Amino acid sequence: MNSKSLELTHRVLTGIDEAYWQWDLIDDHVFYSAQLMTLLGYSNEQQITSSSLWEQHVDSHSLEEVHEQIQQHIKGCSERVDITLKITNNDAKQLWLHVVGKVVEWTDDKASLMFGTVKDVTDTKSMIVQLKKQNDWLMLAERISNSGHWRFDIETGSLDWSAEIFRIHGISNKSIIPSLDQAVDALEAKDRPKFRANFHNSIHQQQPFFLKTVLTQPCGRKVKVEIIAEVERDNNDIAVAVFGVYKDITRSEDLFEKLKLLAMVNFTIKVPIFFIDDNDNVVYQDISPHHDSASAVLFNYINFSITEYMEFKKQAKERGQIKESNVSFDKYTTVFDLSVTYEADEGIYIWIVENVTEKFRKEQQQVISNRLALLGNTFGNVSHDINNVLGVALGAIEMLEMRFSRGEQDISSYIERVKNAIDKGKDVTERLLAFTRKPTVKVVSFDPIQEIYDNQYLFKQLLLSTIKVNFNFEPIHCLIKFPQGEFINILLNLVLNAQDAIQEKGLSGQIEISANLIENNRLEIHVKDSGIGIAKENLTKIFDPFYSSKSINKGNGIGLANVYSTMYKHNGLIQVEGSSDLGGAHFTLVFKCKTLQEKYLANESHIESLCYQNTNILVLDDEISIAEFVALFLEGKGANVVVANNKQQLIERLNENINFDIFITDMILPDLSGKEAVNMVKEKFPEISIYSISGYIAIEDRSWDYPVLRKPFNSKELAEFLAV
Repeated sequence: MNSKSLELTHRVLTGIDEAYWQWDLIDDHVFYSAQLMTLLGYSNEQQITSSSLWEQHVDSHSLEEVHEQIQQHIKGCSERVDITLKITNNDAKQLWLHVVGKVVEWTDDKASLMFGTVKDVTDTKSMIVQLKKQNDWLMLAERISNSGHWRFDIETGSLDWSAEIFRIHGISNKSIIPSLDQAVDALEAKDRPKFRANFHNSIHQQQPFFLKTVLTQPCGRKVKVEIIAEVERDNNDIAVAVFGVYKDITRSEDLFEKLKLLAMVNFTIKVPIFFIDDNDNVVYQDISPHHDSASAVLFNYINFSITEYMEFKKQAKERGQIKESNVSFDKYTTVFDLSVTYEADEGIYIWIVENVTEKFRKEQQQVISNRLALLGNTFGNVSHDINNVLGVALGAIEMLEMRFSRGEQDISSYIERVKNAIDKGKDVTERLLAFTRKPTVKVVSFDPIQEIYDNQYLFKQLLLSTIKVNFNFEPIHCLIKFPQGEFINILLNLVLNAQDAIQEKGLSGQIEISANLIENNRLEIHVKDSGIGIAKENLTKIFDPFYSSKSINKGNGIGLANVYSTMYKHNGLIQVEGSSDLGGAHFTLVFKCKTLQEKYLANESHIESLCYQNTNILVLDDEISIAEFVALFLEGKGANVVVANNKQQLIERLNENINFDIFITDMILPDLSGKEAVNMVKEKFPEISIYSISGYIAIEDRSWDYPVLRKPFNSKELAEFLAV
């Protein structure tokens, strides 16, 4: 190309506002048009300089690529230089430039002049980048949703797949161009005609279609898929392509099958099952045994609150599964067995609920029947205990009578025995009534070793003369917290059982009661005997209710069950071994204790400190002996006491000219109640102090605001009661 031609080209390009360049390869002079200088961020003036100007705007890697293309063009390997470069212009603005160049002049067979144009393609490049990014997003969305898209061009008959469909079909080589026949052949044989029919209808009748089927990968693996397709139309509403989506539903279908199986199992027993997702939407409702519109909603079946529902969801999500039996949300009007399972992979809660109200009612009735049977059996055991207590009291009274007839003065020990026997009888009635009422259990601190010493006569008096009981204690001083009467009752139960075990072997034998301290501030009390022992296979049943290894009519299996229950309720422990060094069984009672340096001294009695000097007290009780006992005790403390035994006498006493300070009343009388009596007294003496006594334990009358002392009671208990 001569100089005139180049000059003409320059004028033309300048006239159409085209950016161009001209490079003298011999002298390395480059002519930059005004338009090109403007693109590079300089003034709108043409300029001649070296090719190094590009080094200021293009990175080294791109420059190497440009030089490589130029060398390939000069060698004749390419028709032209054609490259798109990312540059940073003089204003620090990033642009994409499309550069085209060609050798236009040769000198002595050497390239001497190149000519080229430059076009700003930044907007186009940005659009391409954005489209690529969107395509990447689409690919990511397809991977996340296990789905891919495909397009069948009706005119050319070509089929295009996205990368995810290659994965679903198990084809790793994405250079393979799939055909429609190959795609259909991968489907399950029975579904191929259905797919072809749907595909034909979509083209000719322009209908969308949906199909669930199974395809087989080249490796033989089967994949469950969902196919959705729509017809693509041109501006003239003519079908040009079929566009569709493949979705891999293998995992969700497997879960569906599992849920369906679970539902079928529950359907056989008519138990409702609800499938609810994380967003509280009902799913798989069609496979629930109860999917009618009336009962398909969980809240229509169970009348619980939103708060309770959310709490069940929270626990199921944390633990995987929760189960509740006999749970109710309406004060046991209706009762349910409830199971909530959380399928984390699919975010589904499986609620299985069974209305067990009728079953619960029957079970409660059975419990009551069993308790009544237990109560009946217990009467035999309790009557045995009462007879023992009466035997002690009767023996002591007879000894008291004989000593008194001889004129002996020291009879206090026998009086104490009678009082102790009455206390034991009171404990027996508490245990009996505990079966039908909530018992009032008084837990106290006491020295258990001293308690055993104080009651030695009971053990010896209840045992046969041929059976020897030994007390073998280390020098121990400690306190335990336990119902005081129950402690001795438990030991008596074990000792009497030991006597029965000895009698199974012979007439005579030995029982040893010992105690020792162990680590962690615990006290062990051991009861051993020389009886027949306990067979190994019976050790696990020894504390079961109604189990007894004794001869018929010698035991009902209640005693040790009560012992075990009492120890457990009061944080104690009972252990058993079938044999001991004496030959028979070995029971160990374990209590938490507090060790003492010296003997425990109980708090000073309130009897001595109680004083009612110049106090007027009215006592009402239909039991004359109890009323007289209370009056005699209070008179000894300086009180002026007036007694009434019925309603008429109460009215008469209230009409006497006496200003009463204290009123002590029985809670139940033949002709009026304690409440009526109190109302009568307080009407005349509004500020009077009220105390009550009763022969019924565990009276839970929340409207009764006054303290209650249970009969029978002794002077010490009465003093402590009035001193509170």
